[in-house]
Amino acid sequence: MKKVLLFSNFSKKIFQFFSRILCLLFFVFCHLPNTNAQILNDVVVRQQISQGLEKMYSYDFKESADIFLKIKAKYPAHPVFYTLMALQTELQYFPLKDYPAQEKLYLAYMSQSRNLAEAMLDKNQDDIEASFFELATLGYLAAHDADNQEFMKAVGVAKKAYSHLKRGLSLTDKQPEFLYSSGIYNYYRVEYPETHPMIKTVIWMFADGNKKLGLQQLDLATRKTIFVKNEATFYAGYVYTKYESNSAKALTYNNILIEKHPNNLLYQMQRTEFLVAVGRYDEAEEYADKMLKQKGIMFQCAGTIFKGLIAEKGKKDDKIAEILLQKGIKMPFDERLTKDYHALAYMGLARIARRAGELSSMKDYAKKALKMAEYKSTIAEVKAMLK
Repeated sequence: MKKVLLFSNFSKKIFQFFSRILCLLFFVFCHLPNTNAQILNDVVVRQQISQGLEKMYSYDFKESADIFLKIKAKYPAHPVFYTLMALQTELQYFPLKDYPAQEKLYLAYMSQSRNLAEAMLDKNQDDIEASFFELATLGYLAAHDADNQEFMKAVGVAKKAYSHLKRGLSLTDKQPEFLYSSGIYNYYRVEYPETHPMIKTVIWMFADGNKKLGLQQLDLATRKTIFVKNEATFYAGYVYTKYESNSAKALTYNNILIEKHPNNLLYQMQRTEFLVAVGRYDEAEEYADKMLKQKGIMFQCAGTIFKGLIAEKGKKDDKIAEILLQKGIKMPFDERLTKDYHALAYMGLARIARRAGELSSMKDYAKKALKMAEYKSTIAEVKAMLK
């Protein structure tokens, strides 16, 4: 059962990244032979989608929805509108599990998108455009199932989509937009078994990866892609801080995002983390305060924990830090983005306990951090503390 859980978590990691970009990558097929294309050959609609996405990432949701509705009016039987609205719904109400009504709407969009894609495939199995949107739907559904702990279901969906994902690994030279998906895959295919050795016995069915190549492709994607530039830049920072333990490098990617989309809450949350990691506490506190003003519990949890870490590391106030960190770990975390923040909080509490001479509490907090942590830097700190 543990192997199945790890395998499904690996599928989850891959599809969490891929699902963010699958609906955007259809632009790639504009440069491939596709006589059946509809929107792919429509220059005006491609421009509208690009404009809509820019509005969406800037949290101008009304404007982006208005643009997407224009596309629906022109292509009412095409899945593109429903895929884009699913993407917007998830971004606008993230995490969806905290918004049951919007989660239901999200799934309805995905269902309609898949229905329309399959209707197109019924007419022509070689329709690349329809195949792409079928893949996009599968990617979203796999990530959603995994987020909701339905791991076996997620694995089943992932298997259906995997053959489509492999195609992009051989197309990066022909189409730069594939650099992002290929980079993430190449990196995670090696990294995940390294950090979760048990999965090695069940991961043989996935094509080999190349960690160094993955990082190179991911970096190139932040500079050479058009339609997936934001996603590539966000996850480049994520990978560099989580697995490469290089928050200074990660911050350079976030600088690009914040300059372009200063109101994007996910980019703000990421920036808070990176600023704390590099010791720029005054700037970090400004962003932590912004997190605390949000209604979503995920952002409040992040803001509280980072305020606690700022109090501990920047202000050297263990009393205030302990209050904030204790409050933070009592808040629910998001499996995808803020689970490691809880691990950071437990490590902060462990350091405070060590300074207070409470070695038993220190060990308890450190062990709790180790159970939750995936950041290599956190894991290394825990192991050093427990020696």
